[in-house]
Amino acid sequence: MSESAEEIRLTAREYEQLRQSAETYREELLVRLCGEVGLRAAEIPRVQPAHVQGHGGEGRTQYFLTVHESDGGTREAYLPPRVAHDFWQYVRSNDIKTEEPVVDVSTRRVQMLVGEVGETAADWTGRPALASVTPSVLRRFFAQQLLAEKGVDPRIVTAIGGWEGVDGLLPQLEDPPRDEVAAAFERLDSGENAIVDSGRLGTLVETLNRVGESLSAAGTREEIEADLCETVVTEGPYDAAWVAERDHHSDGIDVRAHAGAARDRFEGENPTLVRQALQTDRVLVAPDRPQPGVTERGLLAAVPLVHGETSYGALVVRAENRSAFDDPERTALADLGCRVGLSITSTERRQLMLGNTVVRLTLQYSDQSAVLVSLSRTLDCRVELTGVVAAEAHALLCFVTVEGTEPETVLNWVGDADSVDDARLIRNYDDGALLELVIQQDSPALVLTERGGTVTDLSVEDGTATIETEFAPNVGIRPLVDELSRQFPSVELRSKQEVAPTDQSPEGFRESIDEKLTEKQQSVLRAAYHAGYFEWPRGSTAEELAESMDISSPTLHNHLRRAQQKLLGVAFDDE
Repeated sequence: MSESAEEIRLTAREYEQLRQSAETYREELLVRLCGEVGLRAAEIPRVQPAHVQGHGGEGRTQYFLTVHESDGGTREAYLPPRVAHDFWQYVRSNDIKTEEPVVDVSTRRVQMLVGEVGETAADWTGRPALASVTPSVLRRFFAQQLLAEKGVDPRIVTAIGGWEGVDGLLPQLEDPPRDEVAAAFERLDSGENAIVDSGRLGTLVETLNRVGESLSAAGTREEIEADLCETVVTEGPYDAAWVAERDHHSDGIDVRAHAGAARDRFEGENPTLVRQALQTDRVLVAPDRPQPGVTERGLLAAVPLVHGETSYGALVVRAENRSAFDDPERTALADLGCRVGLSITSTERRQLMLGNTVVRLTLQYSDQSAVLVSLSRTLDCRVELTGVVAAEAHALLCFVTVEGTEPETVLNWVGDADSVDDARLIRNYDDGALLELVIQQDSPALVLTERGGTVTDLSVEDGTATIETEFAPNVGIRPLVDELSRQFPSVELRSKQEVAPTDQSPEGFRESIDEKLTEKQQSVLRAAYHAGYFEWPRGSTAEELAESMDISSPTLHNHLRRAQQKLLGVAFDDE
């Protein structure tokens, strides 16, 4: 007999799997507003930033949400710290005004989005009943966690959740055996759980301090990653650690550093935990199952290593303790990930500025598997890259001129290419056309940019591509070329030069832009420039740009306005 929506009782782990199954920030926010704040589906579309108020002070602000109920009344709900953090991050990133709906959809759409998350979770976990998860099921989970797991006063639960009473919130449970009751009270009397948690968190805090010391001394990204893994294992509460990133050629996991376990732990796999951690900014937790059917050996936590909008992979740590990775521990690990991301960014910028030189690599390749080579060879045309911008979901937004064939022919060809996610014509010229291509795989340019390179030139003629890329002076050339050769066997390194950066003229101007503009603002500004947004008549509209970059139109306008203001400030500010 299958479970109905009302019969589903989510466990804490299943709820975490639901969160991990959300494919967008909006979907995850909906799940959290139901499952951790206790909102009804009909109440979510009414939520505005103005309805959230801070309470307290002296470094610890707590947030309460005024909920506008369907009958016209109101109640106060509590926003846990991590939910409040994600709430405000979503508001800022989408440029939502104070009195605008945070999630501007209908009640029915809220229910559908939650249902879609449940279906994804059902496919992942193999439990079909999760496909029937609704906002009501999540609200019941919210109540059960507070009442049964955390022992919160029922008066508080009913007040913040808008229930008349607790009857019906908890299912009928079997009476526990006497041994279980005695053990529970023995732990309560001895304070065992508090001692274990306090000791674990204290060890982690000391470990983070030692990691901070090693970060300040490291001179390269490789040293940072190696020291990070070694320190959290030898000094911290974990028995294994890996720094991993996604291998886009095989869609597997590439381990860059490790300690306490074999490097090939994730070889040949495509673990959902690690893959999702590389696409989000939160710490994810899952059981450690080295092989299908093998008994769990503890828990894994994947910690994104990020700075701003730049991802440097994820730190994966393993704990034998099944009580590991509670909210305080995940918060500390999230902070560690941000600190490591900042250190890598600072180190690479310092290396780039050292001696005011960069390493310029010139490579050639003719692999038919490389999408632009295949385009040139198949249509007997010349392709030249005029601009490239990092897009969402590990893709490149490429602006290319094509000579020797009709634009319609090119668009028809790329429409059938698996590695091109989208394409559009920007301008027609007498001898060619300017097109925009969203490339997600099968391109050496994508590999080079994801390894920290800046592509300065790329041309393809007669089926042979020549690409120039600039790197920081300490880049490991041989490992980089070896990695490219594994994916594209014909790659040849034609030259390597140390040169003054091409983007530092006039003196100091580019450096000022880098300091003042965020990476997202630079990406949007660069995409707008190459797409002809500033030309008259315009080569692209803001809506077209936003769609190409996989962001909302208000978000693009926000980044564009801020970038233009800062750019004009660099040009016109009086010293």
